[in-house]
This record gives sequence, C-alpha cells and structure tokens, in this order.
Amino acid sequence: MLLRAAFDSQTYTRSKPLPACALPARNAGAPILAAIIGLSIALLTSCGNSTPTLTPTQDFTLSITPAQVTATLGTASPDVTISVQPKNGFTGSVAVTISGLPAGLSIQPASPYTIAAGGSQSFSFLVPASSSLGTFSVQAAAAGSSISHSKAIQLTVNPAIAPIITTSNDGTNFFLQTQTSMETVRLGLLQAWGAAITEVSLNGVDYVNNDDPGRQIQTSLWDANANYSTSWGYNPIESGDHFYDGSPVLDSAFLPDSSIYTKTQPIQWAPENFGGGPGNPVLGDAYIEKWISVVPGYNRVFKVHYKITHFGNDLHANAFQEAPVMYVNESVPNFFYYGGSAPWTYGALSQHVMPHDCCDMLGTPENWGAYVDSNKTGIAVYTPQQFPNSKGFDAYSTLQFTPMCPYTWEPGSVLEFDTYILVGPVDQSRTAIYFLHSQQTTASTLPPMGSADTPSTGDIVSGIVPVDGWAYALPGMSNVAVFVDGSQVGTATYGLSRPDIPNAFPGAPSNTGYDYGLDTTQFSNGSHTIVVKATDNNGHVATYATQTVTFSN
Repeated sequence: MLLRAAFDSQTYTRSKPLPACALPARNAGAPILAAIIGLSIALLTSCGNSTPTLTPTQDFTLSITPAQVTATLGTASPDVTISVQPKNGFTGSVAVTISGLPAGLSIQPASPYTIAAGGSQSFSFLVPASSSLGTFSVQAAAAGSSISHSKAIQLTVNPAIAPIITTSNDGTNFFLQTQTSMETVRLGLLQAWGAAITEVSLNGVDYVNNDDPGRQIQTSLWDANANYSTSWGYNPIESGDHFYDGSPVLDSAFLPDSSIYTKTQPIQWAPENFGGGPGNPVLGDAYIEKWISVVPGYNRVFKVHYKITHFGNDLHANAFQEAPVMYVNESVPNFFYYGGSAPWTYGALSQHVMPHDCCDMLGTPENWGAYVDSNKTGIAVYTPQQFPNSKGFDAYSTLQFTPMCPYTWEPGSVLEFDTYILVGPVDQSRTAIYFLHSQQTTASTLPPMGSADTPSTGDIVSGIVPVDGWAYALPGMSNVAVFVDGSQVGTATYGLSRPDIPNAFPGAPSNTGYDYGLDTTQFSNGSHTIVVKATDNNGHVATYATQTVTFSN
C-alpha cells in the first residue's frame, strides 16, 4: 500500500535496475515476508549512495471545444475544435477519427486528422434536411504510437424553422420571399428587364449586380458562327440590350405552390447590327421560360427551372451558353469552389482570385461556385448538368461566374435545365448542394463540347486535307461525322491525344481528338462548306462552327 500511495499521482517507468543491495538475499532459511519488507524499505530509503531514477511516461491530453454543439436541419454546425496538449515531454503526432455520426451526417473536413502535439483541428457537422432529429453522442478517438484517448461530443439536431413563403408584385418587381423569426431571404425579378433575377438578398443584403442589363443572374444565347470581335453578333439577352432597352415579358403568374412563372422574349444585345438601335430593340428568335420555387427544407435555396425554346428556322453553332451567368456586387469578392480530384467527399475548398481580363477557366467538379465576403457568407450557384468547368472574371465594379454549358440551337430545339441559387455561409450552402446532388436522377441534356480546328474559313486546300479538332461528352462519345455542303462524307477517327485540352479545361480527358482525311478531288473546285457534328452516347448532337474553304485541285 505504501508503494501504491507514493506513485498514484503519475505513471513511471524504471530507467535502470535496482541496485543489488536492494534485492533480498537468496537465503533458503529467510522468510518470504522478510524479503518483501526488505524490498519495500529499500525503495523508500536510500541504499548506500545509489537511488533509483524513475521517468514519467510520455502522454497527451485531448480536449474538445465546445463539447456540446447544436445544428438545425439543412445547415452546418458551429466549428468544433479538437486540441492535443503534450504531457511528460510528448512530442509526436496523433491520428484523430470522428465516429458515431447519425445516418446522413458528415463532417467538413473529413476525418481522420493528424494533429501534432500542441496543435488543433477544427471541423463542423454538416446536417442534411433529411437527417434524424435528437441528441447524439459522437466520439473523437485519438491514437498515438502506443497511447490512445477518446472524448464524447454531444450533437443536438433541431428541426429547421419552417419559413413563411410569399410571392408579391409591387408594380416594378416580382418577389419570392422566405421569412423566419431569424431571417428574411428574397429573390426579385425586374419586370422592365425581362423579369431577369435582379435581387437575391439575405436580411436586406443584396448580392446581385445590376449596373446594366447584361449583368444580373440570367440566361443568354450564343452562336459559334457569329463574330463577336469586330461586330457583335447573335446574342439574345434575357434582361435587355446595351442601350438599356429591356426584353419584353410575355407572360407571368404566381402559382399555387408559391412559385413564380415568367416567359420572356430576349432581345439582341447589339441591336444596331440587326437593323435596330437605341429605343429600337430587336427581338431574338427564342423564348425563355422559368419557374422559380423554394427548395423544401432549405429556406435559403431557390430552384430555377429554365426552358429555352429556339423557334427560328436557322442554326446557331455549338457554343458555351450563359445558362445561367451570375454577376455579383463587390461586397463578395472572394470566390470559393471545390477544385480537387475527389468531388462529393467534402474535400477542402479552393479559393481563387479572379482576373480582371475575361476569363479564367477552372475545374469545378462539384458544379458550383460561390462569391462570399470576409466572413465567408454570400451567394452560390449550382447547375447540376453543367460540364465540370466554370469561368469567371473581376470587372472591378462586378464579378462574374459562368458554368460551362455548351449547346447548339438547331431549328426548333428546346433546352431545359435546373439551376439553384443559394445564400448564406458557404459551408451551409455546400451542405444544401450535397443534398440536391443526392436527389439528381436525370442525365445532362447538354451535347459534347469541342470544336472544328482545321481547315479554317478562308483556307485554300487541295488533295487530301485533314479535318481535325476535339470533342468531349459527359456520357462518352458515339461518333464524329464530317459533312461537305450539307451531306455526310465520312466518320472521323476519334480518341486521339490532345494534351492541350485538359490544360485549357482542367479535368477534361486528353484523348479527345478526332481526325478525318477529306479527299477534295472528289468535289468541284471552288467554295465549299465543311461542318463537323459530334454525337454523344445519349444521342445529343453538337454542330460545330461552319468552315467555308476553297477547293483548288
């Protein structure tokens, strides 16, 4: 008992053997009790001039701050910080794993964490709208080389506050608003500017830029056959033109499910190139319809379903459409997205500084991007069917974000898609995006992105001329067909190496090249058109820009 009492306060290890004089003599006639007593006395007193040295075992302590945390459905919890403090000279690192999460919950960043002695790691619980309610005990287990400790974290999941959803019309704007005792979120559509989305605000802070009708959150149409460098070509804009004339709203309605419907005929951005001018807008050959609603369980998330109908009889070649584009105010200059190689795993977010010249192309495999303030609160756009690339730039007075959505406007073609607009802290927006992603069941309706590189308009060619370029489809490629003067002449070889494509579009495959040897001697000399059509495995067709060349044999 004396020994135990003396060393109860710490754990020790013996650094060297006990001196020989402290050991009981091996005398067959000595009682065992005397040996035990002798050993005890030896340890409690000096033995000649030799004293045993005992060293405390290295260890660490684990602390959790706070140990109790609360979150509501559809949000992220406040940060929880795990700290490792060394004890008795501990200098190593420990691996910390979080376990016992309720079904559907996750943490960001994901564990395990490696924490050095004296260090810490923060994380938050991401609670989807479908999570169970109640109080749960989550375990944080830390393991060193031969030491382990664990602590419990009490997580309480409360129901989301049911918002009051209202629609209204003040004669200038249509509004869709959600309101709780804690906050007001509002989306506004300016009627004079084609009912484009001109406001998305949280507690009165509006994130959408409206300096001219080419901004906002809206859609617009593009054509790879058009010239945008010397004379601005085909570009019907949902809001209006650069003379500040607005696109007309043909129809609108407040629907019984508290959603808003609008139908707009966009006008050409540069009407002077189509016979118009200031006060004389030129209507485009399309209708833009949208249905806007609040996502159940997420009062900060608006779903926008678009339907764009091209009723023209002409063709506008495959180009990146603004479907949609988002312009934001300078108050949210920090751009965040996921740019890693393991999407949908709550990997660490990337931050990017947008250039002042258009545009930086980013790999965005989770199909969203967010502009936020210094508190990481702002606005995000998630477009499920986009290609995993996005672009943006900083125009000083506004910042832009566009998901990559290629499309060909064939006569009578219709493009339908969803996009989601989210406001609030970026981590909570990401939680909602993960839930929305889990609900996606339909494949993208977008055709392959790509281009026809050679020959180019104006070339004079003869003999066997290579027709080459690249094509890339989300569901994989079916074939690449070559047409001369409207008639198919052959099918290109596909899958050639194009290492420049993933450099231009991060995350894209490199085996996207195609090539076809066109025998120009089979045609008369003179001007001819060459068109390439790329078809993906879901039957979606991209018609690339027409090349007008001269055959001279």
